[in-house]
This record gives sequence, C-alpha cells and structure tokens, in this order.
Amino acid sequence: MSGFERVAAGLIGAAFGLKIFDAKKPLWARVAYGAVSFDLVTMALKPAVEHPLLGDPKARLADARSKLDSKFPAQHRTTTGPAVSVLHRTETKFVEKRVRTIQERVAHVHLQMIQGTRDPKIYTLAREIVAKKCGDGFCIPEKDAKAEITALFDEVRKRVRYTWDPTDYDAFQTPSKTLALKAGDCDDYVSLLGALCRTIGHQVRSRIVQTKGESTWNHIYLMAKVGDGWMPLDASMKQPAGWEVPKSAVIRKQDFDVVESGAGPQLDK
Repeated sequence: MSGFERVAAGLIGAAFGLKIFDAKKPLWARVAYGAVSFDLVTMALKPAVEHPLLGDPKARLADARSKLDSKFPAQHRTTTGPAVSVLHRTETKFVEKRVRTIQERVAHVHLQMIQGTRDPKIYTLAREIVAKKCGDGFCIPEKDAKAEITALFDEVRKRVRYTWDPTDYDAFQTPSKTLALKAGDCDDYVSLLGALCRTIGHQVRSRIVQTKGESTWNHIYLMAKVGDGWMPLDASMKQPAGWEVPKSAVIRKQDFDVVESGAGPQLDK
C-alpha cells in the first residue's frame, strides 16, 4: 500500500469513527460505522497484502454490509436512514385473478379483509387509533362500539384518498398496501376498514348495491354491527360514518357476511 493510500484510508476511517458519537444515528448504524472505521484504520497501519480489498470499494461495502447483517438482521432494524430505506423498499406487483360472479368478487375482497385482520400493521394501527388519550382518560370511552368504529372510519377517510381503478381492469389491494399507497377505491376501503374493525372485535359485513342509471352492481361498502343493528360505513364518500346511498337511488342491494371457513361470502337473507 502506498503512503497516499494509507493516509486516505486513515482519514476515511477517522471520519467514520466520528459518526459513532452521533446520538441522532440509530444504534445499529453507529455500530456499523465503528466496524468500518476500525477496518480502515487497521488497514492503514498494516501491510497492503493483508488488505486486498482496499482497492475494491464494492467489495469493502459488501464486507461492511455483511458485518452489519450479522450484528443486526434487517428485520430488527428501523426504517431510519437511506440505506435501510433501500433494503426495506417494497414493490407493487400485480397477480391476475379472474372473477366471474359478484359472489366471487366479494369473496376476494373478504379474503383480503380476513388476511388483513392478521396483519401486525393493521392490528397495531387499530389499537393506536382507539387508545388515544384526552387528558387523563381515553378520547373514546371503553366498550363504546359506535365510537370506536367511527374513529376507525374517520382515520381511514383521513389517510386514504379515493382513486379509481385502471381503465381496463379492477385492482384489489390488501389493507396494508392501501395504507402504504394512501389511495384506493370502494372495495379497497371495505377490505381496509373491515380489517381494522375486525381486529378489535367488531363484526362486519359487506353491502353491494346497484344504483339508478347503472346496468349491474356498481358499488360496495361496509356494514358494522352496533348493538342490535348495522351501521353503514361508506368511506369512499365524503360523508360521515352512518351515511349510505339513499334508498331512492338504489335499484337493488345485497348483504354478505364475512366467513372464514373458505366457503366464500354468505348472502344475508
């Protein structure tokens, strides 16, 4: 190793070493900086033959990442920092599924809702929403079903923008994907809001309607059980919880219960 290379390695190592004391950095990042700093400084003090990677930046980076992974696996890291953002980047993928009947369409929405009920992100979010504090107590009274459901509804309306499907096919999103994209249409609202409600113990069903001027079923929204009745939750409309399409605009409607047996949605007669 030339004298210039030794000086360069030492200076770079020292720069990385200073980052160890940056309290704003997460612990795993500071450990990683320390490991890289130690290697570079050691490299500057030993013969070049012992450090064949100095002239190969890509190999050095791979070596540093390997050490980082051994100390802090990716699933245990936070999303702070550009490097971790890249490691945790998710892509939107499409899987084609052909549905022939309205029952199959509703069944697919319900399947995503059921899976969302078991999603840790959905589970956590629902509890964060209803457990908000107001002064010394909770903003939402405990065991107040209507208040809890309304809070979930309002949060979904705040987070997700109504956005139409592509022009040539229907897109069905998982609840977590709808949260990530912050956009979706009526069936995406149903799967997301339904999963949130179910994960804190509320019973829900879907209602499909055909409105005047339409040749077939054209809309779906959620119904949540409150007491002895059912509360409509149409998050795709700029209306409060409890609002639904006026009877005067509806040609026909059907309700479908959410069933986890694999038999598909059951018509509520």
